[in-house]
Amino acid sequence: MKKNILTTSTSASVLAPAIFVLILAGCVGCAGRNKPKPHDDDVYGSRAYGYFLDGNMPLAAETYRKGYMSARKTDHGHGAARYLSNIGRVYYEMGSIDSAVLYHRGAYEEFLAMGDGAHASMAAAFLALCLAAGGDGGQAREWLKTAASTADRRDSEHYLSVIRGMIDCSLATKIADEVAVDAALTYYRKVNEGRMLSTIYILKADNETAKGAYAAAERYLDSAMAVIDTSQERYKRSRILLRFASIKFRAGDEGAGRRYYGRAADCAPKGVVVPSIEEVARYLEL
Repeated sequence: MKKNILTTSTSASVLAPAIFVLILAGCVGCAGRNKPKPHDDDVYGSRAYGYFLDGNMPLAAETYRKGYMSARKTDHGHGAARYLSNIGRVYYEMGSIDSAVLYHRGAYEEFLAMGDGAHASMAAAFLALCLAAGGDGGQAREWLKTAASTADRRDSEHYLSVIRGMIDCSLATKIADEVAVDAALTYYRKVNEGRMLSTIYILKADNETAKGAYAAAERYLDSAMAVIDTSQERYKRSRILLRFASIKFRAGDEGAGRRYYGRAADCAPKGVVVPSIEEVARYLEL
């Protein structure tokens, strides 16, 4: 009998996520050659995803858990595994890195057992991001290799380039392969994938900020803000504003930094811990 991961105990350390990550909806609908059959009872998933986009993380996690239990009761393996991934995604956003690792690892194992390489690759990639956020660079790199070994999506090369860049910024503050990230940006602009674009713009902004190129970083953040307005990723607004605040503090404009910080705090997602203004002023990696 399979272990019910929702009954497994875990310590959820509350850490500020090192970098803003991809939204999971862009992954769960593209299973490549092993695309699962539609499931009649996915009302939990669509409802939870709405809560996630709106920034109500506790309610999103609770609703995804209900979906997971429903999928198990009907023996819908792909549905249950996708719910595990989604729960892990929400925990990452909330800063509960230990729990995020647990759920993404469970999702990876389930997808791999079903022969679904595409979803297994994505679960491994998210697991790598979680480990990087927790400071375990060695394991993060290993899981990124695992993600690459099972990837079979059409855009896998670009997708993994973005993930790799995010891990670079998390562990070393700068992107190692900017050419690959730029190629991904060109690709996702061409296919008009807004939720990947917002992620890449934020990643590029972090990279420019690390170089001290504040004007360039702000342009990327402006682009990210424009994209999330159309892609309905309302939960990302606070993180973008925190980046603006950090840049202003770095540039010596304390008044602007405080204004951006206040806006970020006011619209922060429920369940997400906002770093103190002192941490932002000290250039905390956001």
